[in-house]
Amino acid sequence: MGEWIAALVALAVPSTARCDALAALDVVRALAWTSGDRRLLAAAYAPGSGVDDTDRLRAWNERGIRVEGARTLRASCRDRGAHEVEVVERLGPTVAVLPDGSRQTLPTDAWDRRVVALGHRGGWWRIERVR
Repeated sequence: MGEWIAALVALAVPSTARCDALAALDVVRALAWTSGDRRLLAAAYAPGSGVDDTDRLRAWNERGIRVEGARTLRASCRDRGAHEVEVVERLGPTVAVLPDGSRQTLPTDAWDRRVVALGHRGGWWRIERVR
């Protein structure tokens, strides 16, 4: 619970460093996935962003699939200009719990290099774009 509270505080403070804001957004995204909360997941993204992520969660919810884990593992994060960070990351250990209760460990992702644009608008940090 303490991690969740720390994430909320970091997301509200405009002076939070972008890498710290992204780590807090990772906590929100993981909680959204493990609770099946599409509105919480959408709140991690700026309007118009994150549609693929929220659509995927909706599809899993409709199929009755729950998620355990879903934490982002980050090898590095560095500022890249006014609103961007460059990260090397992958999805950590994640299990899909199927409607019949069976458990399916998801494959381990390779490390990916991404550039993430973050913005602090409306009082909260949000993911604006990932490329």
